[in-house]
Amino acid sequence: MISVAALVYGAAVGGGLMLVARELLPGRPDTERLLDRLEQTEAPASAAAGRGTAALVERTGARVLAGVGASWKLPRRELDLLGIPVARHVGERCLGALGGLVLPAVATAVLALGGITLPLPVPLFVSLLMAAAVWVNADIDVRKRAAKARLEYRYAIASFLERARLERGAHISAEGAIHRTAAVGDGWVFERLRTELDRATLAGVTPWEALRQLAEQLDVPELASPAETFSLAGDEGASILAALGTQARALRHRLLTDRQAEANGASEKLVVPGTVLFMTVFALIGYPAFTAMLTS
Repeated sequence: MISVAALVYGAAVGGGLMLVARELLPGRPDTERLLDRLEQTEAPASAAAGRGTAALVERTGARVLAGVGASWKLPRRELDLLGIPVARHVGERCLGALGGLVLPAVATAVLALGGITLPLPVPLFVSLLMAAAVWVNADIDVRKRAAKARLEYRYAIASFLERARLERGAHISAEGAIHRTAAVGDGWVFERLRTELDRATLAGVTPWEALRQLAEQLDVPELASPAETFSLAGDEGASILAALGTQARALRHRLLTDRQAEANGASEKLVVPGTVLFMTVFALIGYPAFTAMLTS
């Protein structure tokens, strides 16, 4: 006879499979979402996001967002910095939590079929714990990745300042210096800069205003300083060679200081394990000799 726990968790598994099957079925397209997606700039690897698992994740996230609305606090700046659509992040979060709920139920059902019955509170507690861990870890992971991405931005901006100073030294206009500096840069940071500058050109916005807007959008204040400096050169015709050089040196010095502080912090973390290891070895070696002296 099948236990009550097996029936309950079997029903939970069936409900989860029904939700997954419902999401896999083609739904009515949302015109507003389609227009918003056309305006977004994503990495080339996301071109295949309209198929398979990625499509399921984004559809799930979009439906959850449509039901919850803008009241849900999400790391939108961090997601924008990483190039991850909000709908995809929400979908991964919800489906991951659902998987955390269902997985212990499946394991309990399999054990019940094998004749091993667990008390109902045990798998229920594990399910809730796994779902909560997946739910919270999604935002934590995004913020950690965003912190690393902002560090890459700071290094790229330091290089951007040095190259822009050389361009201005060659008597290139402020607008031309920004575009030429972004054009010769490598990496995903410069690709994002080129994309924003091209969009600003089509919209009739000055490049320094585009940099300022990008700094606010991504919460990268180091990008706002060169934007302000270039705005002085573009609007007032001021000489900015010294200012760009000073900003580049200050940013590199700050980056070096942060790396030294990080290295010192890592060294301090090794003090406690090293001390414990030394005391353990000392006890293993010294205790037999100490006991031999007492007994002799």
